[in-house]
Amino acid sequence: MTLSPRTAPARTALAALALTTAAVLAGCTGSGAGTGAGTGPASSYASTAAPTPVALPDTAVGEHAAWVIESISSEPTEPNQIEGQVTERLSPTVASQLTPAQLAEVFTGLRASGPWVPTSVQSAEGQALVTIVDRDGQRLDLQLSLDADELINGILFSPSAADRVPAASWQELDDAIAGFAADTTLVVTDVASGERILEATSPGQADADESKPSGSMFKLYVLGAVADAVAAGTLAWDSPLTLTDAVKSLPSGDLRLEPSGTTITVQDAAAAMISQSDNTATDLLVATVGPEAVERSFAELGHHDPAENTPLLTTRALFQLGWGTPSSADAWQAADQDGRRALLAGLPTGLLDVDAAAVTTPVWEQGLDWFTTPDDLVAVHRGLQQKAKAPTGAPVREILAINPGLGEELTGGDTWSYIAFKGGSSVGVLAGSWYLERSDGRAFTITIQGSSGDPAELADQALFFGQVADAAALLESED
Repeated sequence: MTLSPRTAPARTALAALALTTAAVLAGCTGSGAGTGAGTGPASSYASTAAPTPVALPDTAVGEHAAWVIESISSEPTEPNQIEGQVTERLSPTVASQLTPAQLAEVFTGLRASGPWVPTSVQSAEGQALVTIVDRDGQRLDLQLSLDADELINGILFSPSAADRVPAASWQELDDAIAGFAADTTLVVTDVASGERILEATSPGQADADESKPSGSMFKLYVLGAVADAVAAGTLAWDSPLTLTDAVKSLPSGDLRLEPSGTTITVQDAAAAMISQSDNTATDLLVATVGPEAVERSFAELGHHDPAENTPLLTTRALFQLGWGTPSSADAWQAADQDGRRALLAGLPTGLLDVDAAAVTTPVWEQGLDWFTTPDDLVAVHRGLQQKAKAPTGAPVREILAINPGLGEELTGGDTWSYIAFKGGSSVGVLAGSWYLERSDGRAFTITIQGSSGDPAELADQALFFGQVADAAALLESED
């Protein structure tokens, strides 16, 4: 889902509460990316009437969302009831930053305009974006994320993305990015010419061409290495792979929950890696082709400086080095390439022993991430589309398009004949990249990369990715 202005976005009174902790490598599976979300100085909000309720998903995050909506809609039957329930539902890290009484106070303020009705919901593993409407027609977006123990580690109320006036020009979109607090770059490129249609940066991001952490977008290079192995005949898309303890990682993705010994085809693992950003599927594929093959893929697919991502981190290695006990983040930052290879070689094998609750602090500033520029992302998308034209490459194009990462209002029309997407996130990192083919044959890329030492600046994924929805809408009529 895998879904900040310099001055906080406009929010209704009592509705501004943001917590971000372990939304790590969720890969931005798109649940918040397509709503036209976002706020800025020029945004305006309108109310809606006669809401039609929708059912919440029968999942852990759906159950938490139902509890939040009930808590802001009706009075508790017992004193301190909400405080007690909050204690049971918040992750330990969040509970250490936000007291149950503080959250209960926010709930009480929202209850004054209740009851609240859910009118739309988008969800992925452990994350949800629910639009709720009060009795006067005021709409809010409730964004929730859960940790590996299915406890709340992120909650945000913000004005509904559906009420925002989208950017009507590239200048307005540039102005919106200029209001972001996190270091952010949004670049829109004509693929054929390489011309940048938009190059927007936040005040803290001086250079749009600077390498930035990109989270799970590195999985595009893993897909390239897999396609190369298939083309070379050393692997086939229907080859069975066997899951082992040595490749099991933390979320996102469900493959980690399967017993070791489970088999999955190369194509199914690649599909899970891209569409669900499954970390275990990713590390299984890296183990299959070899990390050196992925390092070569960075070079072959046009990365400006492959050494930035050499030696290759697997997702579980990121968790181990960044948030293991003790953390090796400082050692990684200080080490040269040989030293980093030694650190990787010394990591324990077997089932991953990292507490998900400890994954709370940014480590990208110590070099623990995967780094790309906007041009790198244009090149990798272009390169993968070329690989898809090979006799063995057809699944590449299909895999990249499983999850378009944009809302139905854009993907359901006639403008776009094809959309490929991969997103990425880590603590203090949020990013996404799109390759779009227009019905007239023109192709474009949209890349957005944000990073901050304060994860709260990237809490509102709907706001962040709403800028991409605006860019895609503007491209519909681009000459």
